[in-house]
Amino acid sequence: MLKFLEIRDFALIDHLSLEFREGLNLLTGETGSGKSIIVDALGLLAGAKARAEMVRTGSGKATVSGCFEGVERLRAPLEASGLEFDPEGVIVRREVVPDGRGRAFVNNQMVPVAFLRKLGTHCVDIHGQSDQQSLFSRDSQLRWLDLYGGHQAPLAEIEGLYAKAVRGWEQVRRLQLSEQERLRAIDLLSFQVDEIRKAGLSSPDEESQLLEERRLLANADRLFQAAHQAHAHLYESEDSIGARLRQTGRLLEELGSLDPRCRDLQEQFQSACISIEDVSLALREYASRIEVNPSRLDRIEERLVEVDRLKRKYGESVEAVMTYGRRIEGELEELQEADRKVESIEKELQALESDYLSRARSLSLRRRKAAEKLECSMGRELGQLAMEKTRFRVAFSSAPGRGGQASSGPRVPGTATGTDVIDFLISPNPGEDPKALAKIASGGEVSRIMLALKTIRSIDDGGKALIFDEVDSGIGGRAADVVGRKLKVLSRVNQVLCVTHLPQIASYADNHFHIEKRVEKDRTVTRVVRLDRESRVREIARMISGERVTENVLKHAAELLNSAAN
Repeated sequence: MLKFLEIRDFALIDHLSLEFREGLNLLTGETGSGKSIIVDALGLLAGAKARAEMVRTGSGKATVSGCFEGVERLRAPLEASGLEFDPEGVIVRREVVPDGRGRAFVNNQMVPVAFLRKLGTHCVDIHGQSDQQSLFSRDSQLRWLDLYGGHQAPLAEIEGLYAKAVRGWEQVRRLQLSEQERLRAIDLLSFQVDEIRKAGLSSPDEESQLLEERRLLANADRLFQAAHQAHAHLYESEDSIGARLRQTGRLLEELGSLDPRCRDLQEQFQSACISIEDVSLALREYASRIEVNPSRLDRIEERLVEVDRLKRKYGESVEAVMTYGRRIEGELEELQEADRKVESIEKELQALESDYLSRARSLSLRRRKAAEKLECSMGRELGQLAMEKTRFRVAFSSAPGRGGQASSGPRVPGTATGTDVIDFLISPNPGEDPKALAKIASGGEVSRIMLALKTIRSIDDGGKALIFDEVDSGIGGRAADVVGRKLKVLSRVNQVLCVTHLPQIASYADNHFHIEKRVEKDRTVTRVVRLDRESRVREIARMISGERVTENVLKHAAELLNSAAN
């Protein structure tokens, strides 16, 4: 739900703050007052293309900010992009500078506009003027039909089979390289496998172990001298610490015999002597093990050079080189056994494609039955929306196989959504053949078609803000009242924002905003106010009769409000 909208220096708007609520939010005002400017600003939040003329004359930039609440579906795309999801609300902001360039932000973090378009599909749906791409897209139309018919389960099975088939044919394509390419690949991989095998890498830690051994061998003479001298200082020399300790021991023994209180000191001293003797023995043993081995040092240097060469060619570490070696061994085996593997995979693919085609045909039959029902339902709905002469049809054609790229053998039939391509067609005038919706439908017609589709079944829009502009184009009287009631029903599931010129529709508003254009300090500005009950009566009266608002018109406006409320 769109909770808050703030617009600064955008077209005729210098500064505007709007707080929307649940239900049906209506925007009314004189023609040219700027109602569609607000829809354009919302389009920016949904990732629409920025234009230079959007920046108010004399301003450095235009800014549009919106806060969307209760949109749990935004969590996954935000977290997948490393952005924080705040359950209290997601703030989206667009900035446009006079040359048409701009920036996009989500929760104050800059994002690409393409990412904003992705988010927009989850939180806002704009229907009016040039914002009908979602209904013009064949893929979107097929999605509408599948959701209307409840085809999610068979569609998921087909998508899974298609993905397996594509992976299988990609594997076949790799295996069916030209003979020369295959032999060249075998030669290269054989050389690399042989080189890594001959290196005989023992473990991922081999390099670190070699470096440690090299350090010890390079310092062997210094290590021996230090250990030998330390041992000599303790016990070997005439004035060694050991000799002095023995003298000290005799003195402490004499003290203990003369004064029993000194016996504890004698015991502590003997314990310390034992520890010093252990250190001396350890030093002697360590010195005896030190190996001054120049030939071993040379071999380690050669080994390290070889390891470094392998790392430069095959990976950043010994572990990476070993991993690469295991991988190319598998690839080499695959290439060497290509013919046998291709035959095996193709047999599996034949069974998989047969299953795919069977399920795709079954789904196609279900789609055609659903299309017939949708055509009937749309006929009734459009008739109520002053489009009773408009015929709505769903045309089917076959999807081209485009998954497999193997040089021989059958390709993957169809696509991930089956073997059908559909087009929503309309014929607004009797006697005319139905044509693609995108080619002949006006903005108002497309808005009403979208309203009819959503009225038949609210598809995947719970929690979205639905914006309708021009939905009242070319209608009035009873049809306008029907449109108002349908918008009201739709607003029970979705927040609805609608720009309208018709009092019948405006009377159904849960939240009514009046937009007016005025001149302030020699500048044209657009202002928006939320209307209370009394103000709504006056605004609807203005919509009924224009500037000449009489008591009878006011009474009629109040009756419209009461009737809509009931």
